[in-house]
Amino acid sequence: MHVAVVHGYFLHDSGSAVYVRELARALADAGHQVTLVCQEQQPEKHAFIDSAYQLDAGNRHADLLFERPSRGPGACRLVRPHIGGRLLTYVAGPFPGFEAVPFPDADDDAIAAYARANLDALETVFGLWPPDLVLANHVVLQPYLVGRVCRAAGDEAPPYTVTVHGSALNFAVKRDGRLVPYALEGLEDAAAVAALSAYSRDEVVEFARAHGLEITGKSVVLPPGVDTDVFHPGYRRGEVFASLEDSAPGIGGDDEILLFCGRLLWTKGPQYVAAALPLVLERRKGARLLIAGDGLMREELARLIGYLDQADPAAAEALVDAGRELRAAPEFGPLLPAGAAGNDYRRCLEAARGRLRPRVHFLGHLPHARLAPLAAAADLVLAPSVFPEAFGLVSVEAMAAGTLPVATYQTGMTDPLDAAAEQLRLPLLRRLKPGVDLTPELAALVTGLLEGGVAREGTTRERLVQLVEERFSSEAAARAYTALARRR
Repeated sequence: MHVAVVHGYFLHDSGSAVYVRELARALADAGHQVTLVCQEQQPEKHAFIDSAYQLDAGNRHADLLFERPSRGPGACRLVRPHIGGRLLTYVAGPFPGFEAVPFPDADDDAIAAYARANLDALETVFGLWPPDLVLANHVVLQPYLVGRVCRAAGDEAPPYTVTVHGSALNFAVKRDGRLVPYALEGLEDAAAVAALSAYSRDEVVEFARAHGLEITGKSVVLPPGVDTDVFHPGYRRGEVFASLEDSAPGIGGDDEILLFCGRLLWTKGPQYVAAALPLVLERRKGARLLIAGDGLMREELARLIGYLDQADPAAAEALVDAGRELRAAPEFGPLLPAGAAGNDYRRCLEAARGRLRPRVHFLGHLPHARLAPLAAAADLVLAPSVFPEAFGLVSVEAMAAGTLPVATYQTGMTDPLDAAAEQLRLPLLRRLKPGVDLTPELAALVTGLLEGGVAREGTTRERLVQLVEERFSSEAAARAYTALARRR
């Protein structure tokens, strides 16, 4: 089968990017011919991509960038549309090589020009490599563009499935009414609408229904997969930490490693991790925090850690009040405990004075080839997101590496936590629900898991890996998509 996967962004900088990358890889490995349409700037670094093309300024001709033998029974070509240097995004963030502008900040002309360029590109791509099935990612603009091209093809048009990722709907469409017609048109003509979790499915169904479109009958839940050839428990802990000597020196065998991986944005909750660390260090003096990720919060987060290290809660509170990213989420309580809890917190700060900052290491953004060994070597992987999420991909990646995830139990984050809690008979993984004070509760859960020894038990790792292989592998996701296409 020839499958076109339309993404539009990079293959490494977000959960949706990883999802698309791993799905395309698994489809090619399963023997399909895949055309991946996106803006990845270094396609040669991805072994499953055997050829890459750049469209010209008019998006009418494809110039070959490189070609190499396919590694398996299928093949994957990447095609990069020409969009003139401006990339419209769902959230603010760095996209090297582009002027990245969030959709709500773009004027009407910019959105129209962006849509026109990508529409021209898809017409060319589908003309050169006609697909049997199209997988359109995000609620905007990809499904709208794919739908336009398919509608023009008439009876010869391939079916297309929309895969809903959280950011496009929550950060763009729901905040900018101009995008609603684009989203509805793309959803209306889709053969199926796939969501990563039950929460995400219900969310997009309710959005469509509120605007007069009923999509319940064609909506399904297809959890994302993870590459178990990369995320696995077979890395040597000592070698992993030795490789970090420049960015995280001095890690010893007795250290207990907490790994946060994700964009440094307030929605992902790294500010709560930093605030909880003094409480963790009170009982687990060997704890270290590794922060793998980059983003708008990095500078403020480093300053917060500095004030906490100095046992200066007043300066920390002032920074939180003045900061743009260091914000608390109403559903998860204050960032810095107050009242009676605040007295205990200040005592912990004094006890940890001078010991906090040396045990926090910023690693920057890491590719999966470097992140996977860290996940396997860590004692716990932290994902305390405080904003609705389509799915808990970080949790699944941690489990594939044999490591317990510690994540907030909310929205699409609940699916992998439920699976892990049932597999391990460990209901406390559901502890961090909206309504708790996240800073002390996060610290209590982390210290409890470390003290109980469950984090390092061999049986824990074995059961988590088995769970991912059965339910959350990229191969399972690829099979589900092609089976869905055949049924329809």
